[in-house]
Amino acid sequence: MITITVIDREGESHNLTAPTDMSLNLMELCKASELPVQGTCGGMALCSTCHCYIESEHVLREASADEEDMLDQAFFVEDNSRLGCQIKLEDKIDGLVVRLAPEAE
Repeated sequence: MITITVIDREGESHNLTAPTDMSLNLMELCKASELPVQGTCGGMALCSTCHCYIESEHVLREASADEEDMLDQAFFVEDNSRLGCQIKLEDKIDGLVVRLAPEAE
């Protein structure tokens, strides 16, 4: 089990605990925890409704070309932007801190 801190759009921190043996991603964890993440495309990197900012110093897998392409079209993109659906829940990200990006207008 790992713990991830998700800061919602109102600034409230949520400490979420998740297994690493079920091939889940951050978007799925947020949805299961009833945080305001839509995940409209179901985790295929075809939308940006799970856009978040990496707030901790964790080294994540490099963004795929599909993720980069989607972020190029998203609103409010920063250097630390990632799509939650592309962040796999694995032991090395224990303690990760992310902030949900503002929703597109």
